[in-house]
Order: sequence, then C-alpha cells, then structure tokens
Amino acid sequence: MTRRFLLLMGLGILGLILNHSATFGYQATFDLAWRYRPEVAASCEDLTPPVNCPNYDQVHSATYWGLSLVRRFIAFGVPVFLMVSGYFIAFAAGRKDARIKWPILKARVVGLLIPYLVWSIIIFVGQALFYNRMYPSVWEYIRRLLVGGATGSYYYIPLLIQLYLLSPLLVPLAKNNWRALLVGSAVLMLFVETLRYFQLFGLGEPVVPTLISLTPLWFFPRRLFWFALGIVFGFHIGDFKPFLVRHKNKLVVGAVVFYLLSLVEFEVLLALTGQPWIDFYSTYTTNIYAGFFMLALLSVEKLKLPLTPQIMDIGAKAFGIYLVHEQVLELVGTLMFRFTPWILGYQILYQPIMMIFALGVPLLLMRLVSRLPVKKLYKYSFG
Repeated sequence: MTRRFLLLMGLGILGLILNHSATFGYQATFDLAWRYRPEVAASCEDLTPPVNCPNYDQVHSATYWGLSLVRRFIAFGVPVFLMVSGYFIAFAAGRKDARIKWPILKARVVGLLIPYLVWSIIIFVGQALFYNRMYPSVWEYIRRLLVGGATGSYYYIPLLIQLYLLSPLLVPLAKNNWRALLVGSAVLMLFVETLRYFQLFGLGEPVVPTLISLTPLWFFPRRLFWFALGIVFGFHIGDFKPFLVRHKNKLVVGAVVFYLLSLVEFEVLLALTGQPWIDFYSTYTTNIYAGFFMLALLSVEKLKLPLTPQIMDIGAKAFGIYLVHEQVLELVGTLMFRFTPWILGYQILYQPIMMIFALGVPLLLMRLVSRLPVKKLYKYSFG
C-alpha cells in the first residue's frame, strides 16, 4: 500500500504542474492577448503598457475547453498531497500506540521549513532583481513568509506545518473515533467552501467577507478533511480495503460523473454571475471528484499505469519539484511573452513547453546537487 501512496504522490505533483501550467495558459489567453493579437492591442491603445486589458472573447473556444478539461481533471493534486501526508503520519505514530512523538514532528516540520525558507528568499531576491517587485518593509516580508506569500503555491507549506502540529490531537481521534473526525472535518470544509459561493454572488455582507478573511488557503479548516482522511486510512486501511475493492466500479463511475459535473457546475456559476470570467476553482463537485478519484485508485488491487516506476520516482521527489516548478513556469512564461509572444496564442505548443520545463528543470537541479560536492546541501534545498 505504501507503493500505491507513492504513486498517488507522483500523480499529485504531475497534476499540480498541469494545473499551474493551465493557469498560465488562461492568463496568456485572456490577460495577455494584447501581446500577440493586433486587434486586441488596438482596443487597449490608451493603456501604456496595456497590462490591465483582459480580453475574454476566447471563453468557450477550443483553447478554453482544452484548458478547462485538463484543469478540472487534475483537481485531485492538493487533496492527494494532504491525504498521503496524513497516511504517513499514522505510519510514523504506530498503529498500536497511536501517539505521534515530538522528535518525529520536529523532524518533519524542520524538513519543510528549511527548504521553504531557502527558496522563499531566492524568490524574493529574484523578484527584486528581474521583476522590480519589492515589498515596502521587512515586516511585510516576514508576514509573507508566515503565510506562504513568496509565490502563489507556497501557502501549502504553512498549511501542512499546521496540520503536522495538530496531529497529536488528530491521531488518537483517527484511531478511536474516526467517523466523528471525518464527519466533523467534512462539515468544516463544506462550511468554508460555502462561504466562497456566498461571496461569488455578493451575499452575506459584511459577515461572509470577514469569515473568508479568517479562512484563507494557508489556514487549516479548508483542507483539514484530506489530512484527516489520510490518518484514518493509515490506521484502518485494512478495514476499508474490502469495501473499496467491492465497490471499485462504482467509485470509478463516481469519479467520471463528478468530473463531468465539475465542468457543468463552473459553467452554471459563470452564467449565473453574468461575469465574463471567474476564478472559482475549488467547488463542491471538484472536491467530491477528488475524493472519488483517490478512492478509485486505492480500490484497484493490482494497479499498473504506464511509466509507474517513473511516476513513483517523481512522487519521491515531489517536495523538491513543488518548491521550484512555479518559478520555472513564471520564468519560461515571461521569456516567451517577451521574445516569442506568438506562442501564447497556440496553447497546443505553449502548454507542452511549460510542462516540460516545470518538471525537467527541478529534476535536473536535484540531480546536479545530489552529484556535486555540495550534495550535503541537498536536504536543505529540496527536503
């Protein structure tokens, strides 16, 4: 089963790369169309430069649907990371004692913090040197470090550290009262997600905006369920396995159905709001789809995917890839924006280029550091 979870980690990091690459694809299609479409640039000629001149005439185009199909499909990325992290916390706690010891927690937290701080500082320096992006005070840098604000995806690290620190409370519950833990954390996630729906339609002010500000992505209530689910699996996977195997066909059908529903839900929300575009990714259906997807993969007794050993190897290096990939995407995207802007209009070329670099550069860096005289720094750079 440990091999299965490692495979899930590999799929999760590949999904995360696809997700972020698709996000840059949306940006290229809508926000940066003026760079490669003369007619859009002409409509933005009063802006110098026209950086705030989005164009949404490509919504529901072939490009739009291609990006949407990919982005919805890989909605399992972060849930997979959290679930697998929870599973290994249960493994570290010991199934008999069901107690997580402080030295184990300390090692995991420090193992996250040091590479996180190293790359956050690198990112801050790079932003200042190459993008002239600086923050007004030292305290703003410290605040951003506390909440994962160096780059968009780094919220995950403060989130995971919180969940690790909560695990001494979660582990006994997962062992002895797992139903209450799962129901309680699911209700909490449902509540936090519902707030976003209210916000989308401008309902519940001023209470809803206040509650949303208190439940950002880096704070644990929104994602606690997936971590708790992993701990529960760690203690009770043997009890769940017969159920999963017996209902594997239903789980696969459920994943397909809710994947399709996630596409429909987004279009319904887009139509109901009357907006040309909404950045509303984590929805009810995407969360349910992510759950079905993971359960379906766990239900197959002898799962053999193409390139399984390679995906598992990527899973073992997931944290290092995670730390580096988004900055690679931003750099490669910026270079194409400046020197080959026409590629931004052809996502069939843009996406493979982005994904190859986002995966290849971190793996190459990790390989080089592990083989050079500085290999002792590997764990401080990539975990």
